[in-house]
Amino acid sequence: MQALIQFTERFGSMLSRLLLTILYYVVLGPFALVYQRVADPLHLRRRPSNWTTWDHPNDTLRAARSQD
Repeated sequence: MQALIQFTERFGSMLSRLLLTILYYVVLGPFALVYQRVADPLHLRRRPSNWTTWDHPNDTLRAARSQD
């Protein structure tokens, strides 16, 4: 009976490692590859800017002073 208990403990340990390894490579591996391609956590990719150009008529000092 003791040999059967030892065998089942070793078999359970081996089976759990095997299942976790398969889970890691089948589920987490592809998810990590997709996330690596899609995500940009440091915002390194260029995006359109919200800045606008300055196009006001007060470009000169004289025009700015004559606003009064």
